[in-house]
Amino acid sequence: MNNEEEKLNRNHSHHKHHHHRSFWQRHKIWKWVLIVIGLFIVVDVALFGKMYFDAKKSANSTYKQVKTNKLRNTPDLNNGKPFTVLILGTDTGEYGRTYRGRSDTMMLAAVSPKEKKTTLVSIPRDTKVAIPGHGYNNKINAAYSYEGTKGAVNIVQSYLDVPVDYYVEMNMKGLEELSAAVGPVKVENDLEFTNLNKAFKKGTVTIDKDNILAYTRMRYEDPRGDYGRQLRQRMVLEALVKKIATIGSMTKYQSILNAISSNMKTNLTFDDMKAIATKYSSASKIEQVQLQGESQMIDGVSYEVVPQSNLDKVTSQLKKALNE
Repeated sequence: MNNEEEKLNRNHSHHKHHHHRSFWQRHKIWKWVLIVIGLFIVVDVALFGKMYFDAKKSANSTYKQVKTNKLRNTPDLNNGKPFTVLILGTDTGEYGRTYRGRSDTMMLAAVSPKEKKTTLVSIPRDTKVAIPGHGYNNKINAAYSYEGTKGAVNIVQSYLDVPVDYYVEMNMKGLEELSAAVGPVKVENDLEFTNLNKAFKKGTVTIDKDNILAYTRMRYEDPRGDYGRQLRQRMVLEALVKKIATIGSMTKYQSILNAISSNMKTNLTFDDMKAIATKYSSASKIEQVQLQGESQMIDGVSYEVVPQSNLDKVTSQLKKALNE
């Protein structure tokens, strides 16, 4: 190993210990797919020698550039410029599905070191939007089924009137494979229910590869609907991340990397991920923003219709985070 590699590894090791004591412990409420980025960072900074290069190989395998409408030049992450990342959780791969499906989880994160925070906007999957070529009455998550990641990025940019610099997309099958690699975790469940012949009591429950999809995908028995489902997804991913961060042996690292790389796509390069890990630690405060709509039936279809005043407020928050 040369001096440059040794220096890089020392920097990564130092960052790991500082990051775990502050960021992971103080910020417990994360939207589930954003944690996937954290998974990469946690794994990357923990690896040395051959492990480091395996991590780089796995990260490179997730890279996929998508041609979208560019509203601005991509920010320089090495200079700590604020940036946005669209986070997509798709139902492809869930329960054996192989078709494209829809983006059931959609969030836009604006990361701003200057503001020392990350503004994370949750977009209801049933938000009513006009999709070019597909009419005025559409749900925002349908854009992914029409044109994949390109469609999702373009509709979010148009609707929120802010640029989308990067995207991270992960299918639900990744949860199952990640659980198999990491092992069982415990979460505090606030609603007793049964889904897919799997029963979950109130209180502490164990989540593993056999029941993780049943737990994270249920919404019809929850009076909170999709909001309750998102809560369970956040809790499970947080528990998985914490377990990865405390694994004493790195013998599982390859299966963890495989689970992520097999089910995730992003236009963030390995160097981008390293830059985020080293240049954006000051943006660790998470400000969660819910784009709130009102349920309406239109032509027999249920939509979330967001008032213009709410939409303008969210757009203003994002632009402030981006210094625009």
